[in-house]
Amino acid sequence: MKLSIITINLNDKAGLKKTMDSVLSQTFTDYEFIIIDGKSTDGSVELIEENKDKIAYWVSEKDSGIYNAMNKGIRQAKGEYLYFLNSGDALYANDVLEKIFEGDPHEAFICGSFYMEQEGKLTPDTSYKGRDWRFSIYDLFAGFLCHQAFFIHRSNFEKYGLYSEELKVISDWKLFYQGIAIDQLPVRYVDVFIVIYNMEGFSTQVGGEIIYKEKLQVCRELLSEQLTQKLIRLYYLDQNGFVTDIMKSKKWIYNGFRAFSKVGRALGFVKG
Repeated sequence: MKLSIITINLNDKAGLKKTMDSVLSQTFTDYEFIIIDGKSTDGSVELIEENKDKIAYWVSEKDSGIYNAMNKGIRQAKGEYLYFLNSGDALYANDVLEKIFEGDPHEAFICGSFYMEQEGKLTPDTSYKGRDWRFSIYDLFAGFLCHQAFFIHRSNFEKYGLYSEELKVISDWKLFYQGIAIDQLPVRYVDVFIVIYNMEGFSTQVGGEIIYKEKLQVCRELLSEQLTQKLIRLYYLDQNGFVTDIMKSKKWIYNGFRAFSKVGRALGFVKG
């Protein structure tokens, strides 16, 4: 089986229907559909039951958070690739999957463009098109990748493990950081709009302070403290407009960037 589509849901029947309709209308058929529901009480379970003949696996039970629910889906998945399409998100067109898997790709990650949806307005994002995927560890430290725009080869979960349930919002970022920034695994871009990404979900509502704190936690786990401190200095300088593109290169990251940020030091993030 080529693909496992995993949808998590909690009391969002309308969003779940939107997601399910977009999946079940696909012209591509070499996939399984997995739904992990958090014991909804709004009619979501009844909707799932009405379509259970088209769903490979589903469960409705309490979970301890978003990544706990996603991990339940991963454990059930049998596909070569895993794709996370949360309740409220929708595949952009009924031939999206057919275009993504044309030619039988096997790269560690496959991605495409996406639309962001907020208050009924769609905003296209084509920033992944033509991008150099040889990310430095700073590039991804300072940014994000849209989870719903990526198909993840199952070997990544075999190599890095399931999503960390200790993190509230960036476990998916951690996987990308390990695979794309640190290990430089191959990424294939397909020139197609994959998804309409609902920007009103939990991860988009969390404050930057929590995100930054969790990123630092991940970096301290995966990198040396010395290198983490260099990332922090560079990040705070960059926020104040002092860093040029060349300073973001691997050369500057690995050889060290010795300037200290007054902002970072004042906030206690920078030593020295």
